[in-house]
Amino acid sequence: MNYLLSLLVAYLLGSIPTAFFVVLLFCGVDVRSGESGNMGALNTLRMVKKHKGLLLAFLAFLIVWVVDMTKAVLAVVIAQKLITNFTQAVTLGTFFAVLGHNYPIWLKGKGGRGAASLMGVMIFFNPLLFIWWIATIFLTSEIIEVFIRLFSRKKINVKMIAYAASEQILGRLIGEVIGIWVVYVVDRRLFYPVLLATFLIIIRHWTRFKKQFDLP
Repeated sequence: MNYLLSLLVAYLLGSIPTAFFVVLLFCGVDVRSGESGNMGALNTLRMVKKHKGLLLAFLAFLIVWVVDMTKAVLAVVIAQKLITNFTQAVTLGTFFAVLGHNYPIWLKGKGGRGAASLMGVMIFFNPLLFIWWIATIFLTSEIIEVFIRLFSRKKINVKMIAYAASEQILGRLIGEVIGIWVVYVVDRRLFYPVLLATFLIIIRHWTRFKKQFDLP
């Protein structure tokens, strides 16, 4: 019964559509209606910047990012109260919080990609691990972008850094997979939570990946 209650609470907390409410409040539009269409902090930044300018966009980004992290942390903390085994509690809480974020029942399953929720869990248990993990994804994205530009004979410049960090999907996905190994090395307690959450994140990135590389 405790396991069932834990996953239900984690899913419902994760399914709170933060970006949807914030963009609706700031701009009066659906966050999924423009830019990447994703219900997350980065798309919130893009949407609010387009309608209200950079200052409000940054504020909106912070609100969404912090709340999306917090709801996953709450899911894990509640799971730990109900389940004594650390690995089982954190894995269950993280997985279903990310699942709820990515496929919220309130919005017919059209949610975000779950990265902020996973970040919240890592920061809560091991901030240093989070730094290693995010650095791995960032560096991998930059390296892949350089290789793609060299192969396609495009310019390599400073603007590439920001583009790769926000738009380089292939590099991000490879970085997230490598990040699983980083977690295993740095803090094995979080290996299974990160492994399963990364699986959900990659699934939600697949449509954007196909679009970026013109795949059928």
